[in-house]
Amino acid sequence: MTTERTVIVVRTNPPGDDEIEWNDWYENVHIAARLEIPGFLLIRRFQLSSGLPDTFALDGPRYLAVYEVENAGVLASDPYLKLTKYEAERAEDSFEKRTRSHPDNSRGIFSQIFPEENYVHPNNANYLLAVGHVDLPDEILGEYHAWYNTEHIPSYVQIPGVLNARRFAISSLPSGTTSRSGPHGSDYIALYDLENDDVFQSDAFIERSTTPWSARIRGWTWERRRMNNSYKCIYSSDS
Repeated sequence: MTTERTVIVVRTNPPGDDEIEWNDWYENVHIAARLEIPGFLLIRRFQLSSGLPDTFALDGPRYLAVYEVENAGVLASDPYLKLTKYEAERAEDSFEKRTRSHPDNSRGIFSQIFPEENYVHPNNANYLLAVGHVDLPDEILGEYHAWYNTEHIPSYVQIPGVLNARRFAISSLPSGTTSRSGPHGSDYIALYDLENDDVFQSDAFIERSTTPWSARIRGWTWERRRMNNSYKCIYSSDS
């Protein structure tokens, strides 16, 4: 059965020089309020790490949050809409308003498209590799998906230290417009749970990252990347 798993992915930088207080608010107020809503399954926060080689890594916001929800209907539920309405009405100097209006803030709601199975969060998933692409031409999408699903991900999950991998496509808002927002937003993302980010230095990673098919796909996608970064987990709601 195809999973209905939906994720919200948010990337941002602290909205001011009160980063310690902001991190405390994010985990103990912002996240805590969402965990009270039925259907929110897991929320994790990550901070940018330097493990990915410079030839792959992109500049981008230092913080990433992944909100796992049971399905898209959770985000149309009364409790969630009530919470977001409350946050939208907060004062301009509140963390809610300052975070959402920060120029580095990018956000999207994504539906899982691969694999067709429910996600189980590995207990030893200490790092995350996050990759995102935007504005891919229709004529390359078939081969792009085939490469990801039949070569790239199946080979990556065989690398010691790579625990699993999933792919997502951007979803639309109830208005019919895309949920993608911000300068770093993507249409398709891949999330790889990692035990550590030493994996990027391994022969297995280098070999699987430089196949002929990978080179062909990157010829189309390299300039369309909006995210290609390694992150260290700093908070998980199931810990």
